Amino acid sequence: MGSLYTIAAQYLPFIRKKPALSRQQALKTRPIRNPLVEWTKDELGEVSVFIPRRKDRIARILCWLFRAPEKREIVLGEVGGFVWELCDGEHSVDSIVSAITNRYKITRREAEASVGVYLKMLADRKLLGFRVGGSGKKNEQTSRK
Repeated sequence: MGSLYTIAAQYLPFIRKKPALSRQQALKTRPIRNPLVEWTKDELGEVSVFIPRRKDRIARILCWLFRAPEKREIVLGEVGGFVWELCDGEHSVDSIVSAITNRYKITRREAEASVGVYLKMLADRKLLGFRVGGSGKKNEQTSRK
């Protein structure tokens, strides 16, 4: 007989814990930019991310009342813009860490910690998602069968 949590998790999916990834699995994940977020890169190499505001009635009224723009702009720094460009779903976290290590001449451990925190922050703001496992093409092909 399982614990009370195990039994409850079978019937109440919202209390299930997300599976924890090992370090190796986390390094193999592929960050993907949110397709709803627009971004540009200027001639100086700075990346600007434009986050659209909510479109519901209350948000439209508040935007009109406070003269808020329809999109919020976030300018990423040099390193942040470099990482943002690599978050295309093709590069894994491990390859991003290697690119940071080679470009900025820092240790791998420092790069892993910095990139991990930065990617988590972007994911918490729903600017990124992560593809776990192999390439997306294989997953799409298997899901169609």
